[in-house]
Amino acid sequence: MKLRFLAVLMAMLVTIGCTESEDTRKLLEIDRVMNGGRYAQAVAEGEKYVGRFPESYKGWSILGWAYLKSDQAKKAEECFDKALTINEKWDNAYVGKGVLYRQQGKLDLARQSYLKATALVPENAEAFSSLVVIELIEGNDAKAVEYGEKAWALRKDYPSIPANLAIAYHYLGNMQKRDEFFKHAQRLGYHDLESVQDIFNGKVGIR
Repeated sequence: MKLRFLAVLMAMLVTIGCTESEDTRKLLEIDRVMNGGRYAQAVAEGEKYVGRFPESYKGWSILGWAYLKSDQAKKAEECFDKALTINEKWDNAYVGKGVLYRQQGKLDLARQSYLKATALVPENAEAFSSLVVIELIEGNDAKAVEYGEKAWALRKDYPSIPANLAIAYHYLGNMQKRDEFFKHAQRLGYHDLESVQDIFNGKVGIR
């Protein structure tokens, strides 16, 4: 049985600096709605937003995330592509496409998309943590740890990062580091500690 969690969907809008033709507060509101699990509402509000601001790459990107969380992969990809057509350097859209590709089992494309994000923004902790997932699935445990440590050095407030890193150290065989990062994930309130423990106990696997 393979465990399907490790989604690493953290805050969607890492930076929201909007132009005068955009509505910063509305983008933040849509982001909060989505992160609160109200995906249908986020889609509806996101669609209205891009209708009002059709040149907002951030608007198209957040709508892509809303579609992605609503299991509408085709529409999500179209939105991310639209965002990148407007701004080819928007790293958030590359992370979104990476998540989409990973869900579709296209691991090489997912890796390429995450690496594109880190090339554009070396401080993108979300992209590095997402790379952990790809390398773990493919059995590249040392590489997974490397990416996880980079993510952790950048952000120590995202519970998904130490959770993924704990799993990477588990597969690498370093139980001391595994337990250290599990405690970090626990302290930060990671939502699915039981699944992480199931991996540690061999009840489930990710590959």
